Amino acid sequence: MRKRSFTSGAASVVVIGVDERGMGLIRECLGTEAVLPTHSTPYHEAVSVVSTTRPHVVVMGFDADFDEAVRLGTVLTQDMSHIQLVAISERTDPERIRSAMRAGYREYVVLPEDGALLRQAVHESAYASEADEDQGEVIAIIGSKGGSGVTLLAINLAAELSPVQRVCVADFDFSMGDVASFLDLRPSSNLQDIMRNLNRLDERMLSGSVAVHRSKIHVLAQPTELMDFEEVRGDDVLRVLTAAADAYQYVIVDCGCGLDEATITASTVADLILLVCNPDVPSVKNAWRRLQLLDRIGVDRAAVRLVVNRWDKNAGISLKDIETNLGVPVAVTIANDPIAVPKAVNVGQLIRDYDRKSQTYQDISEAVSLVTERVERVQVSSGGKRFWGLFG
Repeated sequence: MRKRSFTSGAASVVVIGVDERGMGLIRECLGTEAVLPTHSTPYHEAVSVVSTTRPHVVVMGFDADFDEAVRLGTVLTQDMSHIQLVAISERTDPERIRSAMRAGYREYVVLPEDGALLRQAVHESAYASEADEDQGEVIAIIGSKGGSGVTLLAINLAAELSPVQRVCVADFDFSMGDVASFLDLRPSSNLQDIMRNLNRLDERMLSGSVAVHRSKIHVLAQPTELMDFEEVRGDDVLRVLTAAADAYQYVIVDCGCGLDEATITASTVADLILLVCNPDVPSVKNAWRRLQLLDRIGVDRAAVRLVVNRWDKNAGISLKDIETNLGVPVAVTIANDPIAVPKAVNVGQLIRDYDRKSQTYQDISEAVSLVTERVERVQVSSGGKRFWGLFG
């Protein structure tokens, strides 16, 4: 996702597919923040008007013709990538939000409730920094079942990136997230605090809400008490991820094994998804279910990498069986270390800090190329202990 800057003055806005009531709400929200048209442009004239006027922001109505709004988003994103697209509606709908994100919309705004969000989106589009700037990459890690090793992979992978990159681990397991405890951190602020103050969310607020580990990993933690995660909205999750991607080069999202709005939203916008399973039948079966879900929400299989954690050559199921049943290649295996891993977790340490010789640590270190180089499979030196010789 790219942001384009403009120099000074109010942002120019084109409004498409909005009735008179909607235009009134938009005028009330934006005030002098933007140069607004006197009327809304019909859908069929959208491409012509936007091409001619080249506005800073396009505000697209999603209520009059949802399918056409999605189609236009895709067209405008491809032809005029510098323009910021904002979807507006009078109701929250998770499916519509995901469709908007896939079509290239930066925000999905429900009016009149989210008037502040519309103002912020328009303001940021017009007054961003003077150079075009890529957002950081979002890496979603999803487990096939509880205990598959998502948090372990997230924090240790982040630790390998953090010496040279700005890295944040966002704990989006709203039911049982424990990234902070894995790192022996006691955050003074957490994701629940951010969710309660989304109208004030910016880079300064975000930086004040993270806990910093000595490895330079920044952590957006879950609260100590359980959060009512059923009330977490996809558009709220998107706002947190957008802010984090603006501030960090890599945002590693610990999605746990849940299939809630947080996981689905993170998967929809992620640059890369690591699906973690163990070499046992229940785990592989649940990995298949998650792949089907990713297909249904429109995630490209090319963005998914399968990670087999707790791998042991004596496991009851082979890697070839896993690949055959899931229809995707195994990108990397993470060795099972029944000694170093649980001890590192129990004392709140990274595996490398507890035992740098652990094969689990070495495998995770090699797995960094999945993120930095987007390889489909991790290649190792001839002396490496990896699964290539196991296919036979």
